[in-house]
Amino acid sequence: MSTDPVVLQTQLGVLGTGIALPGVPLSSADLVRKAERYLPSGAAALALRIAKRLHIAERHLVRSFDAAMEVPRPLDSSPKISSRAVLAALEDADIGVEELRTLIGHTTTPHTLLPANIAWVAEELGFGGAHLELRQACTGFAAATMLSTGLVTSGVSPVAIVGTETGSVFLDAHHIAVDNAQLINFVQMGDGAGAAVLGAPTDAGGARIETVFYGSLSGFRKPGISLLQGGSGQPASDGTRTAHFMHDYESVRTQGLELLQEGLRVATEAGIAADSVDWWIVHPANGRMAEYASKWLKVRQERIFCEAAALGNLGSAAIWVTLDRLRRSGRLAAGDRVLVLGAEASKYMYGGFLYVHGASGL
Repeated sequence: MSTDPVVLQTQLGVLGTGIALPGVPLSSADLVRKAERYLPSGAAALALRIAKRLHIAERHLVRSFDAAMEVPRPLDSSPKISSRAVLAALEDADIGVEELRTLIGHTTTPHTLLPANIAWVAEELGFGGAHLELRQACTGFAAATMLSTGLVTSGVSPVAIVGTETGSVFLDAHHIAVDNAQLINFVQMGDGAGAAVLGAPTDAGGARIETVFYGSLSGFRKPGISLLQGGSGQPASDGTRTAHFMHDYESVRTQGLELLQEGLRVATEAGIAADSVDWWIVHPANGRMAEYASKWLKVRQERIFCEAAALGNLGSAAIWVTLDRLRRSGRLAAGDRVLVLGAEASKYMYGGFLYVHGASGL
């Protein structure tokens, strides 16, 4: 069961959104072809089968897989793509960097452990104001929106949020030989950044967030996804491999739906009836999420917006990127209500918000 989720009823203006996707789309076949020389026998064919099962055909990456281990391309480092996403959101909002009051970042793959990733982003932007960072993955968007609600209500506005992942650099292709589960990370994950500028609503018919909620499942639960090396609990590697993401896919599979169900329960209790929702964004972990979610939500699949087939799982960036692409898709009508449901398996958090599309579109 979930205990004491935070639910905020608000009128938080969505002034602009923007994204940054590194490089050109890389197909699963091309990705496997690039990395095949590092993979154990049979792994390439298995990777392609996994990609097909997850329905992920393409993704954007900050690295090229010309070597088993790489740092990001210079123009696609986390600070670079984060700042590009923020600038795109500011342009959408018609707001200059100098008008921002606060900059919030959330990521699991920072440029450095210290300084915080968002400090590098602020430097890229030439932003000298207050900034803070959340070390979170798929529910970072909800925690950051919750914090922004308090800031804006207090008169600190506008606030820019950016969620970023550059996790491909944590995959050592040689490591797949000793941990076959890394094949799923290899084909499932993508890199990118998504941003939103939030503030007081500009008018009654403007784009806005009306409810935001955030909570977690109680009890002692083994992490479904973790990046253990580099923290004070395990400051050094074991000497044979670099830091890498670990996935407990069985835990994610068995508890992931519970997270989404809890999020839906909280949203319903907050007064958001399912039949009042026009569109749904359910964390796009893979390209089949719309298919899966339509069954348990009992809504038409075409009303669940999911582009993981072309982007992969973007972690911290996923919700902001998806919202921006839905806003720019031409599918939303004035007043359309979009319920966002996020789920994070690191320590089983959930969150989301109700977005209402503006009368003037973007």
